[in-house]
Amino acid sequence: MKMSYPKRFRHACWISMQHHVYRYLMNNAEGRWDGALKAHNHIELCCFIIAAWTGEERDSVNTIHPLFHAVHEGTQELTGYLDEVIGFPLTGKPDYKYLAPKFFDVFYRMALEAMEGNK
Repeated sequence: MKMSYPKRFRHACWISMQHHVYRYLMNNAEGRWDGALKAHNHIELCCFIIAAWTGEERDSVNTIHPLFHAVHEGTQELTGYLDEVIGFPLTGKPDYKYLAPKFFDVFYRMALEAMEGNK
């Protein structure tokens, strides 16, 4: 099956970002909340998507990158409201296999919209 360029790019991002997506969600689970790791993984997700989109080296993208603020702020509608946006449970054990792809889909869309809006 041959995928189009946008689908291949999106899939490559999913493969590369999975670790930080899962870690981000785990740091939001009841009894496992860790604000520092949550912030770290959000930053990593933002920096990776910026590097992938711009073609820059990942090591050259950081919190002072011109697109960082737009992507970080643009994805906070998701990260600040996980329960409302993707149905992340406030109590109990989350179903990460179900929630991680949902989180990625929304994060990816919001991040690309933020970068497109800041050309």
